[in-house]
Amino acid sequence: MAAVLLAIVTTEPHKATAEDRTSGVDGVCATCFTFRVGLAHVVRGPRTDIADNRFSEIALPTGGFRGFDAHGETRAIDGKTPLDMGATGRAVLKPGPPGSYSSCGQWLNHAERVGTTVLGFVHAETACNYAAGQTHKSMALATSNDDGLTWRDLGQFITGTDSPAAGKNTGEGDCTAVDGHDGYDYAYCFRPRDGGLIVARAPTANPGPGSWRKYLNGRWDQPGLGGDATRLMNGSGTSVARWTATGDLVLTGWVPGGLGLFLTRDHVSFKAVAAPLLVLDPGIWRRPAPSELVTYPVLLDARNGGNQLSNSWMLVYAYWPPGGGHADKYLVFRDIKLSPTTAPDDAQVGVLLARWYNPSLHDRWSTTGPVPGNDASYKLDAQSGYLLTAAPAGTPSLELEDCVSGRPGHPDHLLAEKGFCGAHDYQRLRTAGWIFAEPKPGTISLYRCYNAKEQSHFASNAPDCERLGDMQRLLGYALKQ
Repeated sequence: MAAVLLAIVTTEPHKATAEDRTSGVDGVCATCFTFRVGLAHVVRGPRTDIADNRFSEIALPTGGFRGFDAHGETRAIDGKTPLDMGATGRAVLKPGPPGSYSSCGQWLNHAERVGTTVLGFVHAETACNYAAGQTHKSMALATSNDDGLTWRDLGQFITGTDSPAAGKNTGEGDCTAVDGHDGYDYAYCFRPRDGGLIVARAPTANPGPGSWRKYLNGRWDQPGLGGDATRLMNGSGTSVARWTATGDLVLTGWVPGGLGLFLTRDHVSFKAVAAPLLVLDPGIWRRPAPSELVTYPVLLDARNGGNQLSNSWMLVYAYWPPGGGHADKYLVFRDIKLSPTTAPDDAQVGVLLARWYNPSLHDRWSTTGPVPGNDASYKLDAQSGYLLTAAPAGTPSLELEDCVSGRPGHPDHLLAEKGFCGAHDYQRLRTAGWIFAEPKPGTISLYRCYNAKEQSHFASNAPDCERLGDMQRLLGYALKQ
């Protein structure tokens, strides 16, 4: 993005039919790559006042990285690598004065370096009564000349067509933005009135307030401030990045079975990758709840922390574990590796099965999910291949569940076939994924094992269970890589 100017620029209209928006006839190939979702790193938490926005990072000119986490106020966190975001944060954006459009808080959703300046896309809220389910959203721009430690407010650039209303979420906000490398910056935003995703754009050379135009019925001609916009799809859980290998924009979003991935080249029609990136049960915002909850997902580059993506990505999201209350929120980072393929099959998306060990609890935990206390109470013990995030079509498979014992004493985490846990006094935590029932090229055996001395189940790729216990049964076959 180039230097911020404040003149209004009228953009030429762009036409797209309803058929375009549903069929995705824009040259995008959603089957040309395989995706491998790696180890879940619990980076921050547990805390109530973290991870309430789309996490963003910038590389620092002097080396290292600065991330931005928010919960009403935005905090800057410095680290040596894009993953190193566990340090104490310092407040850099706070709620605005009473009566202002940011009186309830300022959440920095995206930061973009523009020469020596950093341009910030700030989600703002006012007229809030969170206990009653009420707030009014908008988006503002800000600039920083000290790498995000202090900010100058430029004013709003996205507002909705509605006004604050008792007991409702109103306005438009929760936007993430990206340089499309086509002369425009694009902001994808959530509209509470219909739960929809909308998009606006501004010239890259002039992205200041007043320059933004929303997309409505095939034209980019509605003002960002107060204009209407076409509902593109469900807007919950969305964020945007750009994949430099293809030029496509990449959006997260919810699909049947979990967190999905959408690709677009024309910015308004989307193709979904067939399988989810993460298989998830329906999440429940009211905590505590029996299921886990993943929110505010965003894709960042694993090398530079920005949202211009190479083929090494990071998926970053807020996370509540099963049974966790509001104080049990975490920030989780996961790497995603991409590989081109000319023959996509049932194994397009796989998620790592990791084994963690807590010696004081005598617990080996084989899971595809985050492990609170990772690298502290629980140490990584093994990586056991990848599970599918959806049942393969036309191929015999087995759905595995991640469970924990409901009996007194130390926890016994168990990876077992669907239905086993409920029948044997285990609490179901999540669907771990699917494995093949028969061996295939590129797969590896997966066994359920038991250490009688520690009274602990675990998974292993070795029939002798790596001499850590006895093999109980062959579960099936996971992806080797």
